[in-house]
Amino acid sequence: MTSKSKEKPLGMRIGENVFCIGYLVFALVAEIIFCTRYLNTGSLMAQLCMVMTFLLGGGDAFHLIPRIVYNFKGETSDRGQQRKREFWLGLGNLVSSITMTVFYIFFFMVMAMKHGMNDAYSIMPDKFSLFIVLVVLAVIRIVLCLFPQNHWFSKDHETNWGLYRNIPFVIMGVITVCYLIIVYQEWLLAILVTVSFVCYMVVVLGARKKPMLGMMMIPKTVCYIWMIALFL
Repeated sequence: MTSKSKEKPLGMRIGENVFCIGYLVFALVAEIIFCTRYLNTGSLMAQLCMVMTFLLGGGDAFHLIPRIVYNFKGETSDRGQQRKREFWLGLGNLVSSITMTVFYIFFFMVMAMKHGMNDAYSIMPDKFSLFIVLVVLAVIRIVLCLFPQNHWFSKDHETNWGLYRNIPFVIMGVITVCYLIIVYQEWLLAILVTVSFVCYMVVVLGARKKPMLGMMMIPKTVCYIWMIALFL
């Protein structure tokens, strides 16, 4: 027995699935290309881009694949099935929150290498302090994500931890954008990172009360696709 009251229209579910599958295929192809470049040339930048793309696509796959499956199946009124869905979607969101945090550490290393770092393991002195700050913020964010108060596996609990865990993440984003503009003058990447963070925070702050705001994850994902395409 299926509940139609909260079910997305079929067209919306199909469109969402097509977009999600296309994104995951793009991430997989990009990762293969970076891997091939690394194996053929030994390029450390290609290696870092490969890891960065794996974190992006692999982390998102944890919540997109269950979402794709459940879009195909449609909504259900069975409480046991609903809890199962909430668990897998929640687990996927937890994993992708962690991988996205680590993504920005590798993003910083890739940018540093592109603009003069000699190798992947020796951050230049003028960038080392900022790198440490980003790592500390990333660790804080990951620890906050692991607290049970986040209620990742249940929709029934309103929580402010969605805001708390994202404070260090937003600070990471602000630092990254400022560095892209002031030091590297990478304006397009700065715009893409800014738009992705704004869309993400709109979803975090408003999607529980207005589920349609979840659609802002689409332009967020497009920004990440564009970022990876630039490195390709």
